[in-house]
Amino acid sequence: MNIYTEIPPYQIAAEKKYIRSAIFKLLPYKEEHYEYLDNYFSSVLQLLKGFNEISGNQPEVISIISKIAYAQKAEDFYDYRKCILDACSMVDHIKESDSDA
Repeated sequence: MNIYTEIPPYQIAAEKKYIRSAIFKLLPYKEEHYEYLDNYFSSVLQLLKGFNEISGNQPEVISIISKIAYAQKAEDFYDYRKCILDACSMVDHIKESDSDA
């Protein structure tokens, strides 16, 4: 599957927005001691792994997955917060078309 010929860029942009939102929710969920935080982490990681597969294994997606996986084990909230915010920022660098640099 070539994501760039089968899925229009506006749809990829919408998915990036959804991914960013899903990642950002990890902040209040941690602060609120959300009972199902580990399950939510698993869902976010599944989403990213699936997107990575259909988007041609972009290095940015791998970096986001790494940040999320680290955050899941982080004990210091400052480290956790930094990883989550970095991952949110990295979403902007995911390509939306073959012509993206």
